[in-house]
Amino acid sequence: MRRKIQRLLIWRLIIAAVLLGTVALIERSSLERAFTPILTAAVAVVCLLSAAYYGMLFTQLSLDTQGYAQLCLDTLVVTWLVYATGDVESPFVPLYLVAVFAGSILFSRAGVFSLAFIGATSYALCGVLTITGAVSRGRGVINPFAASGDYYEASRLPSIEFMLALNLVAIFVVAILSSQLAERIRHSESQLAIATRDLADYRLFNDRIIESMRSGLVTTDLQGSIITFNRAAEEITGYKAQDVRGTNIYAIFGDIEKQIETGLESIRSRSRLPRFDIGCKTADGRDIHLGFSVSPLVEESGRTPGYVLTFQDLTEVIELEREVRRQERLAALGKMAAGLAHEIRNPLASMRGSVQVLAGELDLSPDQSQLMEIVLRESDRLNRTVSDFLIYARPPRMERSVVELNSLLSETISLLRNSSELRPDHRITELHSHKPIHYYGDPNQIRQIFWNLARNAIQAMPNGGEFRVSLDTNSAGELTITFSDTGQGMSRDQKERLFEPFSSSSGGTGLGMAIVYQLVNDHNGKIVVDSDAGKGTSISIKLPASGRPRVDAAASARAQEASPVA
Repeated sequence: MRRKIQRLLIWRLIIAAVLLGTVALIERSSLERAFTPILTAAVAVVCLLSAAYYGMLFTQLSLDTQGYAQLCLDTLVVTWLVYATGDVESPFVPLYLVAVFAGSILFSRAGVFSLAFIGATSYALCGVLTITGAVSRGRGVINPFAASGDYYEASRLPSIEFMLALNLVAIFVVAILSSQLAERIRHSESQLAIATRDLADYRLFNDRIIESMRSGLVTTDLQGSIITFNRAAEEITGYKAQDVRGTNIYAIFGDIEKQIETGLESIRSRSRLPRFDIGCKTADGRDIHLGFSVSPLVEESGRTPGYVLTFQDLTEVIELEREVRRQERLAALGKMAAGLAHEIRNPLASMRGSVQVLAGELDLSPDQSQLMEIVLRESDRLNRTVSDFLIYARPPRMERSVVELNSLLSETISLLRNSSELRPDHRITELHSHKPIHYYGDPNQIRQIFWNLARNAIQAMPNGGEFRVSLDTNSAGELTITFSDTGQGMSRDQKERLFEPFSSSSGGTGLGMAIVYQLVNDHNGKIVVDSDAGKGTSISIKLPASGRPRVDAAASARAQEASPVA
């Protein structure tokens, strides 16, 4: 309403100025300027009233009341102007219609008809008084009660009365038409507002659906530039929508153009919607596996402006599948482990004993002695392989007790320093404190975990390098033991097969890391591997706080301080 009243103020001044200018232009060549002085006075009154109206906008008076009062005063000003410029025959009678039309913009039908009634009554009163001779005609006269004046001739009264009636009818006809038109406009505006609100609600609802999806959703144009990137896509990939919008999809998910074309071709041929799996990196460099499906983005007209891709993070699913395969393989190995160990160990022990007896009783040449040593060494290696196999396939029953992890870690590093595999170009750095950190687990199995990981790190550095080991606790009491090396690193395929049995890149049995994986799982822990080819490897063992004695968990968390020892 405030904006409508402000517009009314502006249009009132414009109409007054246009009327004054038009009349002045018409009467410029006339010696008698009958209307210009009167219209000038009327415009001055309008300007003063407009200033007052503008000031009233800043008061507490109701805006509806202000608008109605303005139009009522406008009607009175028009009545005075009509009387002063010819009453019934005045050329300014249509200004009543302007006031009624303005009222239809501001008010409902009742308000419009009340304004029309006020205008018609004012005009009729002016006409009746002049027609009956109660007052003199006001053409050019300001004072209607002057002693002498101009009156209508009796012969002209019928035509004057007809004009009066016609103008009164016109006022009410305009009131009817303008109110109906205004009601329709208001109804249309209301419907448009409802439609706009509904459209906004639908868009918001659509956005909420897209953002609530647990699957990643990406829409692109035909060139592959990203248009939509929902919240699930952000969570899965680590990229923010505002950062990737407009970026080519292949920069985020790699070269998947062939898979997209295959999917679209399947849709065109009306075959089953294909899915494809890809591996890619997240924004923070993590490797993830995604399952994709693609479909064209079709408009109502049938035009295809782009594509829609949905995807899910299959990393955990693939890891579970690998774990299932690993457990199946372990179950199969367990069935044959006892018999295989019996069939190998018994003959192996006999062979080794026989060789030792022969070596002690015979006078052997140096070459023969060397051959005997090779037989003994390889029999020992085969015995270790069988032992590792048994540990992996049929791990011994866990015997839990409170163990001090820093001591076990220090013992492992001491054994490693005295190992024949350690060379002068290998450096060992211990980044753990020597203050007691206790854990409730199997000490032999934990020692086996530490030894296998430490030995594996040294073997991964055939050209020398630095081996670092650290033990940390967080505020929740969880333990993290990290073994890092600066060796060869691993490719993605090597990382995926790292914990599979008989998978080795260093010439060993391939059971060491498989045993580590099994023993860590038995302690309800998890393993995190971070490695890139040529950049070294970092393997972290995370043990839950539930495995720590309650008293020690709080004490060691406060006392834990990293003190590097090289």
